[in-house]
Amino acid sequence: MPAVPPDPDAFPRFFLTGIAATLSAGATWGAIVLLRIAAHRSLTSVSIFEIDAHAQAQIYGWVGMFVMGFAYTAFPRFWRVRLRWPGAALASWLLMAAGIVLRALGEPLHEIAGFAPTAVAGAAAQLAAVAAFAAVLLATRSGSGARPTVSDRYIAAAVGWFVAAGAVDVFHVARMVGAATAADVVRQVEVWQFPLRDLQIHGLAMMMIFGVSMRQFPAWFGTPVPDAGRARRLWLPLQLAVALETAAFAVGMGSGRHLWLAVSGVAALVLAACAVAFAANERLWVRVERPDRSLKFVRAAQVWLVIALAMLVLAPVYFAVVGTHFSHAWYGAMRHAITVGFISLTIMGVAARVVSAHAAPWAPDVGRLRLPFALVTTGCALRVTMQVATDFTAAAFPLAGASGVLEVAGLAVWGARLARAMLARRRSVAVEGGTHG
Repeated sequence: MPAVPPDPDAFPRFFLTGIAATLSAGATWGAIVLLRIAAHRSLTSVSIFEIDAHAQAQIYGWVGMFVMGFAYTAFPRFWRVRLRWPGAALASWLLMAAGIVLRALGEPLHEIAGFAPTAVAGAAAQLAAVAAFAAVLLATRSGSGARPTVSDRYIAAAVGWFVAAGAVDVFHVARMVGAATAADVVRQVEVWQFPLRDLQIHGLAMMMIFGVSMRQFPAWFGTPVPDAGRARRLWLPLQLAVALETAAFAVGMGSGRHLWLAVSGVAALVLAACAVAFAANERLWVRVERPDRSLKFVRAAQVWLVIALAMLVLAPVYFAVVGTHFSHAWYGAMRHAITVGFISLTIMGVAARVVSAHAAPWAPDVGRLRLPFALVTTGCALRVTMQVATDFTAAAFPLAGASGVLEVAGLAVWGARLARAMLARRRSVAVEGGTHG
């Protein structure tokens, strides 16, 4: 069956919205929050509602928009079919963008009349966007006669986790903004915040990256083709680990039964072991001739994945060493290592590859992207190390605060170069279309 060319206009609106989201309510807001935390020398000095508003912009605006834009462009080509229901795909973009804005306003201002329902409406719009995205991909995949690949299994799992996370998020937001007392807010966070983030990070983002990387990285970077049998054997343990770490944690925290928390801990160990085995199977560190500009991003992302998973596994050891039952500093650093170090660097590398391929020869080249790579990786390293250090000395807070500025600067340089290429290509195509018309 001949290859089906991708729709060259499917991804720019998603990518450009993702860049706008992270440079406003996402990473930029997060950097401002971090500077405020540094000024107060306390990780709990900022409202959880502000932090959650920033987090949803990163999850849906940054990760979600790039996942959807890439999927609508690349997956039909993977499956050698045309994208089905393009109107629903456009609606998913509109709903997601609206949801991000509504929650960015509604969550921090939820105590003002009318803003609590606004936040819940935003979460509902995001769930509707995710459902439309899943439906479009299902309809598109069902039109292909090709047999499902191992890569397809990971992609399908990621989409399923995306829907599940969206449903949990609506419930979580409604309970948060509708809480009668501060104690109710704390209780909701204790039971549901971690499971929600695990669904979004380990379920959606990690599985989507695994599915795409094993299929595309060898073609893009000249690295060896992963062992499909090994990837297939790792699929079920990974999905069970995500399901158990989230469900068992919620049940354990909700009921106070420590056995369930132990089950969640074992599931996290399985997840870490299988994820590291999957990364090793990709063999991204094999020497290649003429490395692509994006290879440094995905290689660094793998390093950060291992660091984040090691921190996850070693959390009980760290708590025992510092003599505490929980550390905001350790868990915040761990989350940052996987969200910025693993997920964001992967997005930056993959998006640069996609934009460069589709923008040429109409648009300026995005360059080698060495400066944004250096800024984001340095910022991430500074954030992870200095946030952990705040458990030992208040002097680490200013350095942790400065890390966000470096990361946002890197994202801004990267985003500007990609946006310029996408917009230049769109203008060139429009001019050509008008000339030929």
